[in-house]
Amino acid sequence: MGNLQVLEALFEKWFDNEDENPGPAMCPSTYIRTKKTDVNQKIFFIAEDSFRRCIQVSEWHARQCRHNLCTNRLIQKGHVVKTNLKCGNQETPHVFSWSSSPYLPTKEYLINSRVNHGIVCSGILPSDYKRFVSGSGIGMLNEENRTSFFNKHQQHIQEEYNECIDTALLEEIASYEDLDSIDIMSDARNGWRKNAKDTSVVAIGEKTHKVLKCEHVTKAHDIVSQRHEKVGTVRIYQYMKDKDVRVGVHCHDRNLSINKYIREETETLNQNDTWHCVNAKKTAVKKISSGPQYSKGKTWSFQLSDKVEPVATHVHWCIRNCNQQKEMLKSTLLNIVDHYKNIHTGCSESSRCRKDTNYEPSRIVISDPVAEKLLVNAILGSNIYKYANDYTLGRDTFYVESFNNVINIYQNKRISFGDLQYNARNNLAVCHWNENVDREYTSVSHLNDHRRPRCKKGKKNYKKAMYKFKDKIWSRYINNIYKKKKQNKRKGNNN
Repeated sequence: MGNLQVLEALFEKWFDNEDENPGPAMCPSTYIRTKKTDVNQKIFFIAEDSFRRCIQVSEWHARQCRHNLCTNRLIQKGHVVKTNLKCGNQETPHVFSWSSSPYLPTKEYLINSRVNHGIVCSGILPSDYKRFVSGSGIGMLNEENRTSFFNKHQQHIQEEYNECIDTALLEEIASYEDLDSIDIMSDARNGWRKNAKDTSVVAIGEKTHKVLKCEHVTKAHDIVSQRHEKVGTVRIYQYMKDKDVRVGVHCHDRNLSINKYIREETETLNQNDTWHCVNAKKTAVKKISSGPQYSKGKTWSFQLSDKVEPVATHVHWCIRNCNQQKEMLKSTLLNIVDHYKNIHTGCSESSRCRKDTNYEPSRIVISDPVAEKLLVNAILGSNIYKYANDYTLGRDTFYVESFNNVINIYQNKRISFGDLQYNARNNLAVCHWNENVDREYTSVSHLNDHRRPRCKKGKKNYKKAMYKFKDKIWSRYINNIYKKKKQNKRKGNNN
């Protein structure tokens, strides 16, 4: 046995003796080592004021009585405990009722209300909460208590949401020089995997990337889930009209009913998301670049086998450099075929294939008429060529797709929520997004990702997310309680 083990054994023996035979004049140590038999003792939350009050009561009693205070049975009230402190005086014992949390004017425990607030605003599921508290042994709020709190709390969440989107709309309007109109992007997210009862239709500002409006559409409004996006979009336009705000450009992921509504019933310029159209283009080129051996030279060609990603990059370039002209976009798309045939008369003057006299193609040159025809047909059949006018501005809905991921934090698609729960979780997601979107980042990481080998952008390492909206909702709840208390006091004085 080494010196360290000897010292540890001696200290442990000394501590055991101190626990069993404390000296009458010695102050008990604040460092407590839990015994194996006591590891399952009751654990609870305690508020600062309750802790101070317990000390004050003990000090007062020590001045008044020579007997020690001891606790009776601890009664668990959610995450709070209530007990009686009683001294050993047999004739006239002092008895004090003490709880680990102060009371609110509603006669509810502050701690239980604060925990309820955390449950609601975190988006945690009731089943997850039950598993957590039962495993940690810190008490549990019953379902009736949680439901009652939510019914009162959801109105404060709605108020915070309303203020949040009003501020976002003003910020978006201020981002434009002419203050005449704003540009938006929108999308719909279904509450379930398919045939959903609930749908969230969101509109995000093009400049600030904050949510301007998020509509909750249910089957009570329209029995067909596929029509929910249009119902929500119509509501968003009505909201903008009520706020006296004109929408200049509206980008979405090519919902045909939305296309028709924007063209026929509004003065807004319709634009479709470029990512979806380019992705569809890649799928079409992939089909003609590989296949079974028996259909080689008929439905696919080997000369197109290395063209999937390059064609997608070329399409992105065409959108960015079409000068917002439909005909120019079409001509540059058709020039993709000539470019891979090593004919560069239609290519841009700034392209290397035009400037570099020693330029040699890095891809297989198309010489097979079948390969040429297949690629031409793939271009002519794409939405970006047939409906070029909807892609001339090169807009995307990237931020809307990211917002849908944030909603997943609060709304699990595998869970069927009631209307009030769904709407409250929707509002919390909006507040979360608007507070943290486009926040500052500390650095950019450039990692080799085998899933995206051509990606050069890097990954931003963002600063810690903020959740001030939760404190604001709590302040609204508390202010409402004390406002009612003041009103009741005035009524009592008047009577």
